[in-house]
Amino acid sequence: MSVSTIPTNDVFKDLCLILRLHKDKDYIEELFIRKGWDVSRAKINAWSKRAGDFNRDFRPMPEKALRDFIDALKEEKLIEDDSSAV
Repeated sequence: MSVSTIPTNDVFKDLCLILRLHKDKDYIEELFIRKGWDVSRAKINAWSKRAGDFNRDFRPMPEKALRDFIDALKEEKLIEDDSSAV
């Protein structure tokens, strides 16, 4: 059985859609800045493009950026951190 993975861009895009953040680029930018990332609307837009689709604006999102974004969402209490649950 082969293991497939989900590209970081797809996870980022889906999280933004699920949490209804996709239209608030300023807030998304603020979350990244808090985590030390130098981002712009253009970079957020490039990271929001799904992998595999031809799009000249696509840029692969670093895994560390996605992890930091998820951490920022946890700090904002937008998603629950259940890492302490066993």
